[in-house]
Amino acid sequence: MLPEQIISPFLAAGVYLICSLNSNIAWAATHSAAAAGADGRISISVGRAGWHRNPSFISSKSALHWTDTVLQTRGGSTEDDEGATAVIDAEASTASSEGDDASESAEPPPRNLTFAATKPYDGSPEDPDGIPTRFLLMKKGDREGAKEAFEATLAWREEFDVDTILSRPHPKYDICKALVPHYFAGNDPHNNIVFVQRPAQLDFELMRKNNATIDDLLNHYIYVIEYCWNILEEGPTEGVMTNVLDMRGLSFRNMKNQEYIGFGKRFVNMMSSNYPGRSYKTLIVNAPKWFHALYKIFKPLLRESTRQKIVILKAGKQQDSALKLYLGDSLPKDLLSGDKVATEPGVRYFLPVEEKEECEPGPNSSIEFDMRQFCIEQLALHNETITEVV
Repeated sequence: MLPEQIISPFLAAGVYLICSLNSNIAWAATHSAAAAGADGRISISVGRAGWHRNPSFISSKSALHWTDTVLQTRGGSTEDDEGATAVIDAEASTASSEGDDASESAEPPPRNLTFAATKPYDGSPEDPDGIPTRFLLMKKGDREGAKEAFEATLAWREEFDVDTILSRPHPKYDICKALVPHYFAGNDPHNNIVFVQRPAQLDFELMRKNNATIDDLLNHYIYVIEYCWNILEEGPTEGVMTNVLDMRGLSFRNMKNQEYIGFGKRFVNMMSSNYPGRSYKTLIVNAPKWFHALYKIFKPLLRESTRQKIVILKAGKQQDSALKLYLGDSLPKDLLSGDKVATEPGVRYFLPVEEKEECEPGPNSSIEFDMRQFCIEQLALHNETITEVV
C-alpha cells in the first residue's frame, strides 16, 4: 500500500478510485492455484445478532495469536455434523417398511454459514506457518511480513465476527445497494466473476435519508465479498475477479468531499489488508481526461503485477469493443457508451426484480437475484424483513 504520509487529503480519493477494485478491490498480488488439505479457522462465539456495531475497520485491537486457530472443515460442516444429520426416526422407518407412504421425512438441519479465513486449497495446509499463498504473494515472499499480515486478518475477522457474517440478518441490504451502484454482472469468458462499481455515485444524501452510515456500507461490502468467495465461488481453486470501475459522474467535487475521501481510505485499507490477490483484471471505464494525468502520478507507486492488470478506457466505440472482449456475454447494457445512467443525488440507480426470469447481466443479474434471496431467507430465520429504501 501507499505510505499514509504521502497521501494528501485531496488525492486520497484518487487512490480509492484507481485502486479500489484491485486485489479484490485493492492492490492485488498474482493469482496462484493451491493444493487441497485441512482448513484453519478461528473459533468464534456468536453472541451478537444483526448489524449494530460501529467498527472502525482500519485496525483491529484483538490480541489473537497465530496459534489460537482451530482446525475445522470449510463451510462450517464437520464429520460430527455429518453424522448428526443422519438421524432416523424409528417410528417413521417402521411405518415405511410397512408400506406407509404417509410417513414424513425429517427436515434437514439449517445450513452452517460459518466460514474461515483459510480454505483447504489456498496453500495454508502445506505452508509451515499456515499462511495462504495469496498473502505470501502480496508480500513478495517475505514470510515474516505475510505472517504478520495474515495474523492481522485473523484478528480482524474475530473482532468483527466476519466468519459468521452470512448467518446474521442484514436488514439494510437494499439500502446499501442503493447507496452506491455495485453488482455482480455475471462471468467473463474466462469464467471469472465480473464485479461492477460506480464509486462517483456514492450518495451521502440518500445515506442520511435512510439513517444509514459508512459503517453500514463497509459491513455490507464484507457481506458481499464473503458471499462471493464462500457461496458463489466455493472453489477449488482460489477465485479471482474481473473488476469494472465505472467513472461516470466523477468530478473534482468528489475529490474534495471529506466524507467521500474518508470512506475511500477506510474501504481501500480494509479490502487490501484482508482480501489480497483476488483481481484478474481491473477495467476503468468512462474515465475523464484528467483522470489519466492523476493515474500517471500514482502509477510508479503500484506493483508491476498491479499495473499489468489495470486497463483505462474512455467512452466511445473502442471502449465498447474492449468491454465486449473482456466481459463477453456478461457485458451490462448500462456500461455501453450511449446508455443513460441516473447520477443525481437521491435518485435510485435501479430497482430489484421480483422474478428470476426478468434477470439480465447488470444490476439485476441472476447472481444478484440469488444473493438478495439468500439475504431475505436469512432475515426470515430471524423473524426480520428487509428494510425498504426511502
